[in-house]
Amino acid sequence: MKKLVSCLLASMVAVSLAGCSSSGTASAAATSAPSESAAASAASYKAGTYTGSAEGHNGTVSVDVTFTDDAISSIEIKENSETPTLSDKALKDLPDEIVAQQTLNVDNVSGATFTSMAVKNAVADAVTQAGGDADALRKAPYEKAAEATDDISTDVLVIGGGTAGLMAAYEAGKAGVSTTLIEKLDVLGGTLNEAAGLLLTVDSEKNDSSLDDSLDRVLDFYKTVNADSSIQPDYDFTKNLMSQTGATVDELIDMGLAHNDLDLGTYVGTQFTIGYQLSADLIAAIEKEGVKILTGTAADELVTDSDGAVTGAKVHNDTGSFTISAKKIIVACGGASWNTSMVPEKSTGIDVHEKTQIGSTGDGMNMLQQIGAQMSSEDIYIKSSQPDYADEFHNDWSNTPSNGMALLIDSEGKRFTNEAPATATILNKKMIDHASSSYWFLIDDDNTIGYDDDYFAKVKEFAADDDVKAVVHADSLEELAGKLGVDAGTLKQTVEDYNSACAAGKDDEFGKDAQYLKAYPEDGGFYAVYQRIGSWGTIGGAIVDEQQHVLDADGNVIPNVFAAGETATAQLFGDYYFGGFSLGLYTTAGRIAAEQAVAEIQQ
Repeated sequence: MKKLVSCLLASMVAVSLAGCSSSGTASAAATSAPSESAAASAASYKAGTYTGSAEGHNGTVSVDVTFTDDAISSIEIKENSETPTLSDKALKDLPDEIVAQQTLNVDNVSGATFTSMAVKNAVADAVTQAGGDADALRKAPYEKAAEATDDISTDVLVIGGGTAGLMAAYEAGKAGVSTTLIEKLDVLGGTLNEAAGLLLTVDSEKNDSSLDDSLDRVLDFYKTVNADSSIQPDYDFTKNLMSQTGATVDELIDMGLAHNDLDLGTYVGTQFTIGYQLSADLIAAIEKEGVKILTGTAADELVTDSDGAVTGAKVHNDTGSFTISAKKIIVACGGASWNTSMVPEKSTGIDVHEKTQIGSTGDGMNMLQQIGAQMSSEDIYIKSSQPDYADEFHNDWSNTPSNGMALLIDSEGKRFTNEAPATATILNKKMIDHASSSYWFLIDDDNTIGYDDDYFAKVKEFAADDDVKAVVHADSLEELAGKLGVDAGTLKQTVEDYNSACAAGKDDEFGKDAQYLKAYPEDGGFYAVYQRIGSWGTIGGAIVDEQQHVLDADGNVIPNVFAAGETATAQLFGDYYFGGFSLGLYTTAGRIAAEQAVAEIQQ
């Protein structure tokens, strides 16, 4: 099943990103008169209402479909667990399009492909129940409206509708300059829709004053954990951006957004409900400020004049190609997670679970490089998330238990690192660097190590499938080694050495804290739980100054163009990533870029 899902995802990514366009204008076509296709006109159903279902991104999507003798008359979305904001367009528009044109051959909503497929497959299920021909309905013609798009002009053009782009568009629109936001997917929000909604916060004037959100505190933490980083952040640049995150948080609080102030032990974060709600709130604010929004519209290249100043962008969507001229351009296209050719780490054979939106294909980085922007001297690399489980577990940032008490082994049955570092993102980075093709952590039958009870119940349930890419069970270490394809002697020695460290209360080899050293029983069965590498994006891209101006190879400002968010992260991070840093720093970078752009326009 997982192979099928992987192949389906690969094909959907290819379709969604072909030409970097999407189906944004197809939605309008659904309101036009349905075509009288041969398949639709020949349709025959047993009249009534039928409930269909199919698997979506987060679980089952159910629909109630009502039929007459020869047509689908209505579709109602029922139970589903799809991510709000991210899935809204697919759940709202696709049923209307299917009914309007009597076809399942409607375009997926790019950025919500799994949800789109679930809606269409659930309707197909109901069609079959009603005695219809679902295969024929999948082939019935679908007519798109093709409206010509002329070149347009704007004061500020924001390219990319993710975290940084949304904040930039809001700031520019609020300042009263004409602002256009383009996003190549059909939905706004980017990876923010999947995130926790936590923002790094420094020196806020609006949050809980009892919390220590001082710059010194977070910088001390940041420098300490990066002490052994092979790549060092630009601490002066990062310090400046960190110092302004409180002002960003205060502005969001002033907008009336619900929030919780959290002390995370080494720094402070502000939780704005959840990522998709923050995305929805920013979108609503942007619309209120009169920002022109063009979804399903991809930027192909930046336009420059004879002096090298950027004057706009060439773009395209389903209506065709056109140029957007602008006085200032803010590039906030995300990273390069879904363009594996740009991320060398992904060619090492590691199993990466990508948690970013499929729109992150390095577009902004490539466009900036084409106009002579200075780029990071390092290869683009994975922004380390927490280690991840197989799909069956449906885990994310909100429900993943600690694995710190467990023994983690690689594809050779060996231990290779401290399983309980300061944060799970550090462990994940060690897995990336170790570059093993597989990882598992071990739990004994009686859960002697004290692993989370709810997840242990899932472990026992999924072990029935005996899948080395999920969970396997064996009555002995020898049998477990055979199932995992590792040497039995090596695995037994690894467990013996680990138990010796537990007995001594000291891990001389990898430095694991004694509180996490839990010995395994010598006898009895074991579970091996597969662990994938988690990715929250990429680090690298364009080099910018403190106002987010893009710099050329000589360190000079390229006139009129800014970069914010994951398009320009090389100065912000070392080997390690920490929760809330992206959203706090990216929203702040977007705000600063827009404020500076407006100030230059109004000079």
